[in-house]
Amino acid sequence: MKTFYTALMLAAVSLGAMGTAMADDITADVLTYDGKTKVVSAKGNVVIHANEGATITGTNGEYHFEDRSAFLEGGVKYVKEESTLTAEKMYLYKDRTARGIGSVDFVDLSEHRILRGDDVMYNAATGFGKIEGNGYLETADGTLSAPHIEGNLKQIKVVATGGVDLTSTTNNAVGYGDQAVYTRSGRDGTDGKMVLSGNAWVNQNGNTFEGPELVLRDADKVVETTGRSTITITNTKSPSDEGGEGDSQPSVPAGPVNQATPIAGRPEYAGSPLEIKDNK
Repeated sequence: MKTFYTALMLAAVSLGAMGTAMADDITADVLTYDGKTKVVSAKGNVVIHANEGATITGTNGEYHFEDRSAFLEGGVKYVKEESTLTAEKMYLYKDRTARGIGSVDFVDLSEHRILRGDDVMYNAATGFGKIEGNGYLETADGTLSAPHIEGNLKQIKVVATGGVDLTSTTNNAVGYGDQAVYTRSGRDGTDGKMVLSGNAWVNQNGNTFEGPELVLRDADKVVETTGRSTITITNTKSPSDEGGEGDSQPSVPAGPVNQATPIAGRPEYAGSPLEIKDNK
């Protein structure tokens, strides 16, 4: 096993010997360093310590000391504090976004979040996340399953398209539709709203709602219908007012968040935003 310290020293000098730069290193069976590009190529049992305390392992990979980005493949595992990501391949971008490709499973125990899919990117600092292919998002508020999911979990705005299945812990409801948009003005916001559109169906407390668009509001715990809709009442008991545990973290955005609000923290390499159909 070899640990590449020469490139590490060069990076430390170029960055003014900052403490976080000196924490980065790469170990592998075979290491090759390009002095011009300041890129290390690694083969066999690769271990990278980067991203301010993260440990990343894989079969092969490379590390860019110029911008501290990295790429690994072959049974990749990323561990940082209470966050774990496993995937077939992984990119670590210069803005600290972690992106896994191939059977991705990302778990953040500190934030009670799980992201799964074929292609998953997430930045813990900005809150931006995107899932492509067999997408699954789980938070303390509920779950979303859809082919395409993206949003900002600090802002809060999440868009899911391509056929959506959802559960809402807050509203004690399950449902599905062609598209779902959830908004809330920050983690401590009280204006949480889920808009489910396109052949929408919701079951709340045993009662069913069907229509072109259904709206679930966290504060009222009611379901609103838009357009020609059907409501089937099978449970006349009052719904429970018990709520989930609150998030003790401070609210990030300033101002209300709604469907028209752009998703914050979205990098250019995330591609085009998901198209939201307006049914009104």
